[in-house]
Amino acid sequence: MDTKFVNNDHSVAPLDLNSLYWAERISMKMLRYFYVASHSQTLTQAAERLHISKSPLSAKMRELETILGVKLFNRDKRSVQLTSTGLMLRHECQSIFSVMEGAVSKVTQHARETQGQLRLGIVSSIFWAGFGYACQQLKAQYPSIQFEFLELSPQQQKVALFNNEIDIGFVRYADTLDITPLESCNLYCEPMVIALCDRHELSGRSQLCLSELANEKFVIMSHKNSASAQLVVNHCIKEGFIPQITQEVVEPMTLMNVIESQAGISVVPQSFSRQSWRHIRFISLRQEIHANICAVYNPQKINPEKQALIQSLHQFMNAESLKPI
Repeated sequence: MDTKFVNNDHSVAPLDLNSLYWAERISMKMLRYFYVASHSQTLTQAAERLHISKSPLSAKMRELETILGVKLFNRDKRSVQLTSTGLMLRHECQSIFSVMEGAVSKVTQHARETQGQLRLGIVSSIFWAGFGYACQQLKAQYPSIQFEFLELSPQQQKVALFNNEIDIGFVRYADTLDITPLESCNLYCEPMVIALCDRHELSGRSQLCLSELANEKFVIMSHKNSASAQLVVNHCIKEGFIPQITQEVVEPMTLMNVIESQAGISVVPQSFSRQSWRHIRFISLRQEIHANICAVYNPQKINPEKQALIQSLHQFMNAESLKPI
């Protein structure tokens, strides 16, 4: 039995596909090939970028010209140059790709929302602050919710939000300082502390000032993956010194293992102390440096359901049982 599709949207008239004589002849792949070729000096260079040989690319470009009945390239032995018509098509390709990307993004986002699925961009260290517990509680309260976690750097999360690839991002405070037109809100507030090996001469202290660390070797998170690194550097400069950074790492677990090996000290979120580190001491910092966990979102795509999710995560993460001992 054939399935019948009902169009309930009467505001848009159906397309007359018979009038689209080129629809079965011009593909998105063909336009993509043309677009890459239009930004290359030679077809050989374009073919390399597309990971194909030159001959099929050249054939596709001639086929496109035949279908359209126009000349897109001026060719000679050394190079290819766009004609004025080719320039126009390149501009139109940008619009076509943008519309297609937006349409696919809207459809997939709608499907996720109707299925109760949420794609969350995360940095791994937020689980040390009780994020996993909060998600468990939320799942228990709303069993139909489905979480898909995507581990992305803060910068990758910002791009993913614009592209509708994630619904909400979760980052540290420092990564929310320059995110316009995105917006953010605090989920969990915590300070930075000093992390050092228990054999370090300062390990017996209950509190330290940044200025006391001027001669220490620092291990920090990569500047590319975390704005918190630059935030710490800026606070050190305010205290009159530039920290001696001997190593930058990508993963928080790596950072802690390097500290434990006595290769340096670091300034880390207080929640790192919730994990069991056999030879690491955490010492409070006299200066206040924020390491808050924040939700980042696109205000144009926020809805009551997402707002409720953020509020619930905030409540669960700040539950009394999750506060540091």
